[in-house]
Amino acid sequence: MCAMKAEPRIELIPPRFENGQAARPPRRKRGGAGKSLLLLLALGLVTGGGGGYLVWSSSQVDDPSKQALTKPVAKSDLVISVVEDGNLESASNIELKCEVEGTNTTILKIVPDGQQVKKGDELVKLNSSAIEEAIDEQKITLEDAHATEIGAEKDFSAASIAVEEYREGTLKQELEQMDADITQARQNLSSAENTLGFTKKMHRQGYATPLELESKQSLVLQSKLNLGVAVTKKMVLKEFTSRKMVEELEGKRDSFQAKMNAQKIAHDLEVKKLKRLENNLVKCVITAPQDGMVVYANDAGNQRMGQQAVKIEEGSAVHQYQAIIRLPDLSQMQVKALVHESKVDLLRIGMRANVKIQDSEYQGTVAQVATQPEPGGWFGGGVKEYATIVKIDGRPEDLKPGMTAEVEILVAEKKGVLSVPVQAIVEQGKKFYAWVKSDSKPDKRTVLLGATNDTFIEIKDGLLEGDLVLLNPRAVVAEAREDVPQEDVVDISKKFGATAGTVQVAEGDAPKPPVKSDPTAVRTASTPAAAPAPAGTTAAGGAPGGGGPPGGGGAGRGPGGGGGGQRKLPAFKDLDKDGDGKISKEENPSPWFDRQDANADGFVDRKEFKESMDQFQKMMKQRGMGGQGGGGPPQ
Repeated sequence: MCAMKAEPRIELIPPRFENGQAARPPRRKRGGAGKSLLLLLALGLVTGGGGGYLVWSSSQVDDPSKQALTKPVAKSDLVISVVEDGNLESASNIELKCEVEGTNTTILKIVPDGQQVKKGDELVKLNSSAIEEAIDEQKITLEDAHATEIGAEKDFSAASIAVEEYREGTLKQELEQMDADITQARQNLSSAENTLGFTKKMHRQGYATPLELESKQSLVLQSKLNLGVAVTKKMVLKEFTSRKMVEELEGKRDSFQAKMNAQKIAHDLEVKKLKRLENNLVKCVITAPQDGMVVYANDAGNQRMGQQAVKIEEGSAVHQYQAIIRLPDLSQMQVKALVHESKVDLLRIGMRANVKIQDSEYQGTVAQVATQPEPGGWFGGGVKEYATIVKIDGRPEDLKPGMTAEVEILVAEKKGVLSVPVQAIVEQGKKFYAWVKSDSKPDKRTVLLGATNDTFIEIKDGLLEGDLVLLNPRAVVAEAREDVPQEDVVDISKKFGATAGTVQVAEGDAPKPPVKSDPTAVRTASTPAAAPAPAGTTAAGGAPGGGGPPGGGGAGRGPGGGGGGQRKLPAFKDLDKDGDGKISKEENPSPWFDRQDANADGFVDRKEFKESMDQFQKMMKQRGMGGQGGGGPPQ
């Protein structure tokens, strides 16, 4: 594996623990290396030098029936990696889809799956009979639209000519005729006026009768009226009739123009339909855009949603945009792995990786890490996984898409750090512990953990190089099997915010505050302070006929007395305030502390605490109080 130029800045987490014992993180199916290691541990075949596993004498452990496996704490190079399974795919994967528009189309012919093809080879032929019929019908429709368009163009042309004809011909002709009528009317008026003047002279001389004079006067009046009519007729034609005729003719022209434009658009639309059908006919034949191997785009479907599986074969119906063939470039391969959400934050683009495919190994680089999880499946159980792409170096041969690959991504490498196997670490409460071989009994050490992989974990503090740690502490040390519950104390402000606890609650709805037990001892009416009972026991009454215990009432009737209620007594963890695995006299200033400190070392460890509680329970049974309760100390 190629060395990384710079170690990435990462934040590593301690290993996962099950039932207090360090457990390897979940990982997918691996090769035989892990199985071999477990076999060697089970058989205890590795003994002695080289930092191997040692078998410790059974007389030095709490459970003499079992042997303790040990291993010396040593400095080593700790490789931190993420291992996941994935599927092989091409980095340049061309997907050939059905591009025929409309209803489903049937596959008439398709090349065999897995066949190597060259650029330009025919891969798929779709049924085109319906498209060919549609093309013939569309050609007829197109000709009809063309004829209608021509008629509309002629109508528009005739309407345009009519407008010009009236403006430049008919209107001028009518105006000139009216001018002639006006001139004629003026001449008639002038002639009538001259005749009237002559008749007046003749009437004065007695040669014309009054009747003749009146007739000439009527003729003059008629000529004036005719002149007025001619002038008015011209004015009406010029100001109104001509404008109205122009508007009507232009309206017809514009209407024919709109119809002509509509028919032109309709004709263009029919042309596009014909071209689209002809294009669909071409798309019924799919050719290879590049060299590659044919892979059918079969889809298993989504059974949860009731979707049917898609199977590509001759006779299958495909719809528009449905993938038919994938044509991967086998010279550019990559692996798509799904990484659990607990590990994805460790990954960065550019990290080096080892890819194992069947019996071959390749090197690669992380090219992409998804920012959104993959859609959950039917049996996913809410697990979030992120797609990570690892591009394989070079141009590998004999690799096919869909192969299963195991990807190991190098996260970090810690040089020369103290480390122990993960099974040597036990979690109790909120701390981690290891047991070290000593002359008398295993020595419990509180350890500070660092980086970890699925086999070893870094020790930052608590162990020294050369210490022999127990690999199976829960199997051989009783203290390691004790279940230490988590602390129940909750910092309300820290958990819920600075204003937590200020909301007023209606009377009767507010929860009762917890009653804190006395961290030092449980007292009775007649005895001094005593050591607490084991975790999980309750104070239910006092001595027979005597006073009740703390939290109880007066003297009871019969064994155990009468108590006003029960309360849970403090456990070992309640008295071990500093969490160092032992109780000092400052932590429990009880007068019975010296009785509990059997070895007089100034501390009460878990074993001494348990022995004293066993004596206490035995005493309570002898007094007739049962196995639980009793506020008195061990007598």
